[in-house]
Amino acid sequence: MDTDRRVVVGAAIEREGRILSARRTDPPSMAGGWEFPGGKVEPGESETAALVRECHEELGATVRLRQRVGPDTPLPNGRVLKVWLAELVDQPGTPAEPKPLIDHDALRWLAPEALSSVAWLPADWPIVHALAEHFLDAVALPGGRVGGAVRIGDTVRRPTGVWTPAVHALIEHVSAAGVAGVPDLLGFDAGGREVYRFVPGQTVGDADPTPAAFVQPGLVAQVGAWLRSLHDASATFPASEREWRRGRLRRGPGSVICHNDVSPNNIVVDAAGSLAAVLDWDMAAPGNPRDDLAFAAWQFVLRQGLPPEREIDGLLALVDGYGGPPADPVAVLDRVAPRLRGAVRFMRRGAAAGDAGLQRLLTTGVPEATEAGLHAVLDRRDDLVRRLHRRSAGAGHQ
Repeated sequence: MDTDRRVVVGAAIEREGRILSARRTDPPSMAGGWEFPGGKVEPGESETAALVRECHEELGATVRLRQRVGPDTPLPNGRVLKVWLAELVDQPGTPAEPKPLIDHDALRWLAPEALSSVAWLPADWPIVHALAEHFLDAVALPGGRVGGAVRIGDTVRRPTGVWTPAVHALIEHVSAAGVAGVPDLLGFDAGGREVYRFVPGQTVGDADPTPAAFVQPGLVAQVGAWLRSLHDASATFPASEREWRRGRLRRGPGSVICHNDVSPNNIVVDAAGSLAAVLDWDMAAPGNPRDDLAFAAWQFVLRQGLPPEREIDGLLALVDGYGGPPADPVAVLDRVAPRLRGAVRFMRRGAAAGDAGLQRLLTTGVPEATEAGLHAVLDRRDDLVRRLHRRSAGAGHQ
């Protein structure tokens, strides 16, 4: 190896969208400055092997290297700094949290917008700028027709509104009650957006048609069961008046807090085909639990262009998953058209009042499509009810 141009390697270790920084203790000229952990490549050692070794020695951590990040940065004495994006790897005997073992006295995890909040050593600044561009070049996420959600690292950032405090209080309440599939709320970023932990899995965005896996009776039954868990938990949500996206409302006696937007666009499905998370809680508000069921029936079953008997399968799966009152399939079916009429009024009223998310719905023709859908449900209502009764009668003779 050319000893006049020895390579120094560094690791930009990323976890949940944050980057690890380390404060040096020596030499005196560098003490107190922040850097990416790493060190010199020894003769006969590859750059990547050297970086894995250095991270273990300096942090007690095992890392997996991803891609190079930033430019090669010249150092004194003809050396050059090369940095890799990296991630921690869980291994037996490896501490859960990196520790400053040698050369450093403090570690700090920095969110992308806070990367410039520490005094980096001069050679690390070009890497910092490259990382900021990498992580703050947010990737727009599919799904959620109201729009605005972006992914940065392992976090999702979403616009907020006057309804956000009520929604966050609801999420904290139902999470504490043990409702599964609720996104982890991490707080706010420097731009005032709410921050959630990214949930890996399959999403559909605005795919048309919806993938078959998202309308299978088994998954629809899981949606029904999830709604039941939400409604049971939210029935004890404090009844005080709060500002929701639908207005200033309180949870009345016997009412629950509805999600109001459970659809294929707003769920995550894991590799096993099971419901992993329900996203986009901005539309939540006090209401009748049957409205949540009716909207889910429309989104997962009645608007999917399924054959009538498949629609019956889906309606029964949703109701069976929910279990018990008010989940009668005919009652849920008859609630679909009123629920959709209310949605159209809400979209148009909110857009006229300046709600940017609802204005996007208007520009993409969602209200008109929803009106057409509710008329189609009304046209098919009697046939679907007859089929439900025949199915019920057939089950009774078994």
